[in-house]
Amino acid sequence: MENGREYLSILTESLKKKITILDEILLLNQKQLESVSGNEIDDDLFNEIIDKKDIYIKEINNLDKGFEQVYERIKSEITGNTDKFSSEIAILKQLISQITEKSMEVQLSEKRNKQAVLKKMSEEKTKIHQTRNANKVASNYYNNMNKVNYVEPQFMDCLLYTSPRP
Repeated sequence: MENGREYLSILTESLKKKITILDEILLLNQKQLESVSGNEIDDDLFNEIIDKKDIYIKEINNLDKGFEQVYERIKSEITGNTDKFSSEIAILKQLISQITEKSMEVQLSEKRNKQAVLKKMSEEKTKIHQTRNANKVASNYYNNMNKVNYVEPQFMDCLLYTSPRP
């Protein structure tokens, strides 16, 4: 029976680590939003944040796998003795509730970041289009202005015109 408490302690620690990681992801999402919100996108910071989030997501997946494995070991013991482990189960339920809330916060912040990135990309695309148009107009202007002072060769028929004398 003491093994059950040890395993429940492991599950509790796993959930606490997951909460800590979700908090870190929320902070990274805020930094990511800030990196996109300025005049220019800070590519290095943006990519660094994505790399860190990828590491955290892998760590969460590993924690989830470990949690499931440990839970499968003690599932029958816990369900058979719910009153004996009621305080530990209550703590697990509370932690799972916190994880659910934080997961939803992460999803919302990811959605906000995606919208901000799409908006920034649209703005950049518009700027590029405007720059191309401005370059094209300037090029046409300079080409036309260069032609203003240029007189193409012309053929002149020179006939001596003599007017009758009075």
